[in-house]
Amino acid sequence: MKKVLLPLLSLLAVSGLTACGNTTQKAELIDSYAYSETYTNAYGGWVADAYQVQFYEGGLYEMIYTSVNYGYGMVMASTASIRYGTYTKGASEDGVTGYDLNKASEFLINSYSTAGGFSIAINTADKDQVYPVELPAKTQGEKNMAQNKEDVLNSDYATGFKIYAEDSKNVFSFTDPNETEESNEDGSKVKTTVSTASGDVSKLLTSDFKDVRITDKTAVPGSMGEGSYDAKIDIVITYTDDKYEYFSTNVQYGYSQILATTIVYNQGTYTQDAPVDGYTKTTLGTASDVLLNSYSKAGGFNIQINTGDKNQVYPTELPAKTQGEKNMAQGKEDVIKAYGQEYVCYFKDGAAEMSLTDPNA
Repeated sequence: MKKVLLPLLSLLAVSGLTACGNTTQKAELIDSYAYSETYTNAYGGWVADAYQVQFYEGGLYEMIYTSVNYGYGMVMASTASIRYGTYTKGASEDGVTGYDLNKASEFLINSYSTAGGFSIAINTADKDQVYPVELPAKTQGEKNMAQNKEDVLNSDYATGFKIYAEDSKNVFSFTDPNETEESNEDGSKVKTTVSTASGDVSKLLTSDFKDVRITDKTAVPGSMGEGSYDAKIDIVITYTDDKYEYFSTNVQYGYSQILATTIVYNQGTYTQDAPVDGYTKTTLGTASDVLLNSYSKAGGFNIQINTGDKNQVYPTELPAKTQGEKNMAQGKEDVIKAYGQEYVCYFKDGAAEMSLTDPNA
């Protein structure tokens, strides 16, 4: 099985559990897999979900999830969450390995809608999290409240899953690829949940959390013209030690199928200006390292690049920007130039979201 290594300075953490300045090193990343699906919603539109599971030494995992809910000609809701938990690994059969991702021990979720007028941010690992707190609604008009951390972790949002990873690729699914897939009425795939509690995940939470923000960059029609869409969500996590982590997910849909799924994870340092009229300019510096997962069952490609892996081989293929393009990176610098450039965003004070343009300009 492939092995993915990230630098020990990788600190994907959302916690106030450790003292400021803690230099504890995060557990080593050993594997990374991606998955996406689209299905219909109750608004005459669609939902596009993207997942990335990262496995760490010591039986630890984190699952990054994003969802775009589109209807009535607009984005109804944008959601991003991260589960932190422990897992058990099964034996490989016919090129597929099953994993039980236990119920999250820590969980964060950001969800907002300019159409629906809500903004929700919850982080069970944050010592300053206030309860009761509103969870995202599952039906229109629902008011779903969590009275404490346990309510959040016992909700469907923090549940665990059974997944199946392909040994020779960077993809997973919720159903064994060697068996028939089952779908719900809306077209979403049937998922087997895992109710086993996770153990200690402190080795995934080694830096002081400062903020989590998301933004939707969805394009309708998308890059393939009429009938297509690019469902995009960006997640920015900042820390008190001036480090950032940035996830960008993009599900490209066209010709009645998912054409490509790309998830990029950057690390680096950031700076912030003083707040101005309700927004704080946040500049993510050029990434020190980039982890990229891109795949397509329709296009028949699987691309994984990790600039922090000392065994990463160059030249290596980058995802094509146009149909039929063969885009090669000759070294780490080419990857960072393509996917790790400086990124400027504007955090909205007291909200879950951020803006990509200066609202005060």
